[in-house]
Amino acid sequence: MSDKKDNSKKSNFPNIKMILKNRQRHKKGHMGYFDFFMLGFGSMVGVGWAVSSNNWIAVAGGPVPAFIGFLIATLLLIPIGLCHGELLATLPKGGGVMVYTEKAFGDKMSFISSWFLALAYLTILPWEAIYINTILTDIIPSLSNSKVLYYFSGYPIQFSSVALGVALAALLFVINFKGSKFAAKLQSILSFIIIAVGALVIVCCFIKSNTTNLYPLYLNITKANHHSLFGGIVAMIVIVPFFMAGFDTIPQSIEETSPDKKFKYIAISLVVSIIAAGIFYSLVIISTGSVAGWIEYALSDPPAMGKLLKVAYGGSFGKALNSLVLVGTIAGLFSTWNGMFMASARLIQSMGQNGLIPKIFAAKHADYNTPITGSMLCFICAAAGPFVGPKFINPLTSLGSVAFVIGWFLTCLSLLVLLKSDKLYYTSYKAKGGKFTVYLAVIISAAIVIMTFIPGTPSFMGYTALVIFFIWLILGLLFHKFSSNKDSKDYI
Repeated sequence: MSDKKDNSKKSNFPNIKMILKNRQRHKKGHMGYFDFFMLGFGSMVGVGWAVSSNNWIAVAGGPVPAFIGFLIATLLLIPIGLCHGELLATLPKGGGVMVYTEKAFGDKMSFISSWFLALAYLTILPWEAIYINTILTDIIPSLSNSKVLYYFSGYPIQFSSVALGVALAALLFVINFKGSKFAAKLQSILSFIIIAVGALVIVCCFIKSNTTNLYPLYLNITKANHHSLFGGIVAMIVIVPFFMAGFDTIPQSIEETSPDKKFKYIAISLVVSIIAAGIFYSLVIISTGSVAGWIEYALSDPPAMGKLLKVAYGGSFGKALNSLVLVGTIAGLFSTWNGMFMASARLIQSMGQNGLIPKIFAAKHADYNTPITGSMLCFICAAAGPFVGPKFINPLTSLGSVAFVIGWFLTCLSLLVLLKSDKLYYTSYKAKGGKFTVYLAVIISAAIVIMTFIPGTPSFMGYTALVIFFIWLILGLLFHKFSSNKDSKDYI
């Protein structure tokens, strides 16, 4: 594949009608506009609301800065979502940022974007494994009585936690490797449970809320790199991308819709899903943070939300609410874990098929047609979670956030380049605000990425995440150097 642009009068864009004809000839999906909305919304609110909301309050220095930070981050994501929507309508081909950067810059930039997207997805696998282990240990206390194998950052790593985590990762591997239809049905059921339980939690928390519990408005209780309300807000903004990244599953699933669907409305579904998820998360933060003294709640071990409601209501109803939150938490954890496992394995396989990394990653099972090497890599990442324990949650969150925003930045930059380089550019959906919105999205995403690399600031990702980031970068460069990218295929 060549990185050179076609300077002739002929557009370097694909023929949209031809793409639609090919899609109609090869495949007819059944996802409607609401299905795409639920895909994006469900991916974003899968688990963070249940296990991380009290930690967000701790990181930001209170429910007020956490609430404000999440709302601001949601507003900042809207221009980025609009850019994704326009590219989705312009290039209705599964692959997301990998497709967009290839069309704008060529295969080298496509590799960079997809490699960091893979990092973003892969960080979620051990993250989910750690929390699933923690929640199950809380439900079954006997699991915490096993032999301590060693300590990681001062936290005891027990044999039962490691064994349970590896077993669950193996189960996830088997489900995805066989491409079970049951997994897809289970995903829909789990998403419904998440939304129902989440809505119930918000209502019940507001009933017991008291504004005096929001004070002090700001207090640094985690030794974070901030000393003011503003610093707490910034600290919140930079970790939001990790929990709001699900909207980019919509462009990757665009080929699952019927050819007669209008991409304009799918693009609108994407933007609306961002707004809805941001409001949902913000309501969870402010409602739970106002039920009781927020400092104790913020420092509680997960699942703190269920325990909060259990104490607030007391009796059998309080116990029932705690049980419901546990059900919703487990549903969210398994839903997100399964979805990201599947997405990660297929992204890695796609990179191998297109020559961006060694061809060994393109291998797929003859009977199940599922990724072999990609699934094995995902299993290793998922199984690694219990070996490092909860102390590794914050570095994984920071690292995943940076990786996601890099992908968003390159997506928005690709749209800007394509708008300037192709006079015959066509799309059925234009981002509101035109080029101003695109420039704004590029600036916002670039600013967030740059801020995370500045030590001593509230937005700094931390040295652990920084080391892993550069290890991943070097590993990717080595893979790409020895891959057969000269034989790569055009994505369109």
